[in-house]
Amino acid sequence: MMRLTVPAALGFVSLGIAMAVPAQAQHVAGVSGVHFNLGTPMSAPVNGYAYGFGDVSRPGVPGGDMVRAQRLIAAGDYAQADDLLSVLVGRSSSRQVRFLKGVARLGMGDAAAARRYFEQSLYRGRNGYPGAMSGLALAEIRLGNRDAAENILTKLRYQQERCGQSCDRAKPLDAAVSVVEKALA
Repeated sequence: MMRLTVPAALGFVSLGIAMAVPAQAQHVAGVSGVHFNLGTPMSAPVNGYAYGFGDVSRPGVPGGDMVRAQRLIAAGDYAQADDLLSVLVGRSSSRQVRFLKGVARLGMGDAAAARRYFEQSLYRGRNGYPGAMSGLALAEIRLGNRDAAENILTKLRYQQERCGQSCDRAKPLDAAVSVVEKALA
């Protein structure tokens, strides 16, 4: 089975879902490397840096349902998480919801749908979220689009180079690069 990864506290680096230690590649029920921080639910964005997908406590993004969806994904119950996230997608424009929906769809083996959701959760400003980028790369690999995944890896490496080790995205970028490199190996 191919391992995928997702960077950082609620970020995407190795598609095997890891839901505990920020920026640490882990494996949970078939999707390896999706990182969540269940200790402080949704206090850090999906991508592992201090700004990003938005505040889950704001109207339209019920924090309790988000936490429940995260836990379902961590437990490998992708279908139930997907059902819950479908309701949230209908009520919110949150990129975090779409990221989680992509993780659930990838866990269910629907790489095409996962790609769509990762694309919807991808950008903020000029830089793509490392977790969403690594998730997108994993979906591309599963779809047989190795060149697209290699292109994403090039973009991640460029961001990593520009960031260095002192920026707030250093760990998520390192994790994302590592996950995509392993998936392509």
